Amino acid sequence: MHIAQIHNEYKDLGGEDVVVAREKELLENAGHSVSQYIVSNKNVDTLSRKLKTAISLPYSYDQKDKMLAFLKVKKPEVVHVHNFLPILSPSVFYACKEVGVPVVLTIHNYRLICSNGLLYRDGNVCEKCISKKWGFPAIKHGCYQDSSITSIFPVLANGIHSSLDTWSKYIDKVIFLTEFSQNIFKRSHIQFTNEQMIVKPNFVKDRGYSYEKEDYFLYVGRLSEEKGIIEIVNAFIDSGKPLRIAGEGPLSDMINTKIEKYPHIKLLGFQNQDELSELYLKAKALVTGSKMYETFGLIIIEAFSFGTPVIAPNFGNVGSLVTTNIDGVLYDHLDASSLQESFEKFDFLDQEKLRKNARATFEKNFTSGQNLNQLEAIYKSVL
Repeated sequence: MHIAQIHNEYKDLGGEDVVVAREKELLENAGHSVSQYIVSNKNVDTLSRKLKTAISLPYSYDQKDKMLAFLKVKKPEVVHVHNFLPILSPSVFYACKEVGVPVVLTIHNYRLICSNGLLYRDGNVCEKCISKKWGFPAIKHGCYQDSSITSIFPVLANGIHSSLDTWSKYIDKVIFLTEFSQNIFKRSHIQFTNEQMIVKPNFVKDRGYSYEKEDYFLYVGRLSEEKGIIEIVNAFIDSGKPLRIAGEGPLSDMINTKIEKYPHIKLLGFQNQDELSELYLKAKALVTGSKMYETFGLIIIEAFSFGTPVIAPNFGNVGSLVTTNIDGVLYDHLDASSLQESFEKFDFLDQEKLRKNARATFEKNFTSGQNLNQLEAIYKSVL
């Protein structure tokens, strides 16, 4: 089968970019042909380019023409769109319809119902726009790029295409990564049909596993307020339990200063895949604390693949991936003391059983083989 992947890369490498690369490799290794049409936000680097991108966000005639040319040369059987904002715009769906090629869209974020794509504002979950075709609260609060002016453009894009029924008329299949995300959209103003919607999680490579662990907890991810890293560090300072932090971000310097007097907490900074694999493999548990819904949780299934249980908030997509007392421990995301209590609870559980269950969860739901079968079935369903 010949599949075309369409994707608008982020300025800094993100989870969506990783998923696109992994799915391409997965499909090609299975004998499929994959063509890519990819643009990058790295090229939106001047004021004039930023202005042009913002203005064309609702519909880019330039990108539609380029997409048509790509489709006519490559002639894919199926087009799989991942992220299409801000450069590609919804015009890519119109190009696909014009040449008669079916379209699959993976919902990696909440941009169709939220201008910043996160359903998160001022330190809290925000759902003010999900039931509105025209998300005017986003303009009031400057949700897109912290500006009321620039927020006008995604509001226009979502409003125009919701009114035109672009999402239901020009997309054949919509992939949600979890049932939680699918349910968010079911509550929104976008009325995908039941025939359009399907749940297919992400996957990770199997790099081996071990049930022999060392005495440390692990945090992996961006060091920023919305990821809950401040609360996690504070809890480990109070508990005295060992924590290793793999990642970097705007709070790196603050955290480094904060933990100077606490040798049981180590800030490792950026870690490459081999280094991360070693950390996952030996950690007694992964700890995460996102304050957002998220749209998935790659770090959670990464941990499971190594036989490492997860401590997570009972909240959003992250909480939906962990079964408490089975492959990890869930804590109350609204109660600061609950996080520290979760470490204590974890240590009293059957560690070997948790580790085997974590690995079993991975093998049951998140392997590359299962994901390939699901992808192939989805593509065949739209042909």
